[in-house]
Amino acid sequence: MEKYLVIDLSRTKLQYTIVTDQLDILEEGNEYLSVDSRDGLFVPIRNVCARYRGTVAGLSMTMPGVIDRENGIAYSGGVFEWIRDMHFTEELEKFVGMPVVIANDAKAACMAEMGYGSLKNVQNGVLLMILNTGIGGAVVTDGHLLNGHHFGAGEFSYMRGDFRNHDPRTDMFALTCSLDGLSSAVETATGRKNMNILRIISRMRDEDEDVIRGVNNYCDQLATHIYNLQCVLDADVFVLGGHITDDPIMMDAVKKAVDRKFDEALYPNIVKPRIKECVFHNNSRRYGAVYNYRQIMAERKKKEEAGSES
Repeated sequence: MEKYLVIDLSRTKLQYTIVTDQLDILEEGNEYLSVDSRDGLFVPIRNVCARYRGTVAGLSMTMPGVIDRENGIAYSGGVFEWIRDMHFTEELEKFVGMPVVIANDAKAACMAEMGYGSLKNVQNGVLLMILNTGIGGAVVTDGHLLNGHHFGAGEFSYMRGDFRNHDPRTDMFALTCSLDGLSSAVETATGRKNMNILRIISRMRDEDEDVIRGVNNYCDQLATHIYNLQCVLDADVFVLGGHITDDPIMMDAVKKAVDRKFDEALYPNIVKPRIKECVFHNNSRRYGAVYNYRQIMAERKKKEEAGSES
């Protein structure tokens, strides 16, 4: 049984997990970090690695930003603004003393679904991770994760929704269709404040008409983006992740909105994709990190063997 140290980065802390090659979670915990400097990030990572060095195969990290996972380069780091065009794994390996691989957090979630979940054996699909403040995403084409020329494929957060609105502060996928966007849509429809996902679902179960109207407004915006993406990608399935998938009542609302969008299309030439929820929810990035580590290390071994033969 092989074990891996998995670290998932967020704005204020890192979450670490020991995961086996059978996807068993053995240990987990958190460490606080700083987004402002290299040491503010690297030192907490080194502290965690020191506890497990010699007992794990290596470190697999998931993080925000534009990432070349095959070569270990972070072209950007999201909230870690000091990360630019950085040979991240090379620097971190020297610092922590063990093999390191990295992946964009949403693409890691996609790899979990590709390897073990809702995108397994799917040749063409899309993952949309609906998070608190953004939209993570990834695209599968011909059975492979699509990187894009600049490794930015799947950065759906920055998509614009209405060509007539030139203010990116209000007209962006990450703002209108994140969980914050859902709260805003419901608050606008109801005139109430502090409508988080738990309150919204509770009111939907109580058949609160104002809340349901706000949710439908939100789902219609999300369905528009799914329709537009489908025009370009022609995917078989869209897999949704994040807290929006935690309750069937929200998934049902999204599916009905997608049905409406495609049924009302002026030209019915675009095939409606299947809408599914992710299998792993909170564990998706962890399992995707394991999938990524095994893939990257297998590729490294092939290159080494090819080099020794030549």
